[in-house]
Amino acid sequence: LNNIKEYSLGRPWVHGYDATIVGAWGHLRHTLGTNGMPLIQKFVAVPEFIIDSMLRLTLFPVDVKDITKESRWPLCFAGAMFWLAIFSFFMLEIANEIHYNIPALPNSFLGITVCAIGTSFPNAVASVLMAQQNKPAAAIANALGSNVQNVFLAMALPWVIYQLQHGGKPINQNVAGINEGVVWMCGTLVLVIAFVLMPPFCKLSYAYGPILVSVYLAYLVITSGETFGWWPPLVK
Repeated sequence: LNNIKEYSLGRPWVHGYDATIVGAWGHLRHTLGTNGMPLIQKFVAVPEFIIDSMLRLTLFPVDVKDITKESRWPLCFAGAMFWLAIFSFFMLEIANEIHYNIPALPNSFLGITVCAIGTSFPNAVASVLMAQQNKPAAAIANALGSNVQNVFLAMALPWVIYQLQHGGKPINQNVAGINEGVVWMCGTLVLVIAFVLMPPFCKLSYAYGPILVSVYLAYLVITSGETFGWWPPLVK
């Protein structure tokens, strides 16, 4: 609590936690009724309230932010994965609709932009919030752990389900460009490890942030150009 008070940009709102929809309503009233609240935050308050209400209506019995329910974390995790699957489904449907209505935007481009950013943006926000609360280790662990989950759960679990449904039948997929994607992923991992090993050991300085952002922007530009045929792929 002291970290939140000290590192919340001077605007901490300390209150009792209510895991039910009543807590969502209280947060909405606080956001809309507080003078000096950023306009964008008030603008998104209503859709945030709708989503928050759905989550609280289904997860309040296992919400581990209530310290009396911390032992129910496996059920909380399962519920969170359920809602993540729901939101991911709608995100993919939106991407498909964009491709259907704008055929010039291929699915591969939407995958590295809309879908990739849509799935990673919540992790980025969570890491920023934890960093602001003076929890750098948790912020870094969240960023790395989310990618581990993407590889070993988000990709592997659908494969397992498909195999069980089709008796181990091979999955035919268009894997054009996968080699370059693996190279980019391994390259960024090596870069992060190099930053960690550079003196001072196990300390990430501010200068590394712009470097990593620049690498990501370069990745977007290069892969987008390859998708639209502006230049040949770097790795075949």
